[in-house]
Amino acid sequence: MDPLKLNDTFSSLTENVKDYVDLRVDLLKLVLTEKIAKLASFFLIAVIFFILAMFLLLFISLAFVFWFGEEVGPTFVGALIVTALYLIGGFVIYLFRHTMFINPLVTQLSKILMEGEDDHE
Repeated sequence: MDPLKLNDTFSSLTENVKDYVDLRVDLLKLVLTEKIAKLASFFLIAVIFFILAMFLLLFISLAFVFWFGEEVGPTFVGALIVTALYLIGGFVIYLFRHTMFINPLVTQLSKILMEGEDDHE
C-alpha cells in the first residue's frame, strides 16, 4: 500500500472521529437543554398550582371565619377552628409526606431526567 494513501486514510479517519465527537457533544448539549427546560416547566407549574391552592385555602378560610362569626358565634372562635384544622392538616401532611410528596416528586423527576436515553443512542 502506498504510504501517501495510508496517510490520507488516517487523516480522513481523524477528521471523521473529530466530527463524530463534535456531533456527540452537540447532541449531549441538546438533550441536556431539553431536560432542563422540562424540569423548569415542571417546577414552574408546580409553584403556580401551589400559589393558587394557597389563595383558595386562604379565601375559603376567611369565608368560614366570617360566616361562623355571623351565623354561629364569635368570629375569633371561627378563627380558632380554622387554626385547629390547619394544625391537624399539617400534622397529617407531615405523617404522610413521603407518600404524598416525596415519592411522586422523585418519580416525576426521574421520568424527566431518564426519558429518552435509548432514543439518542
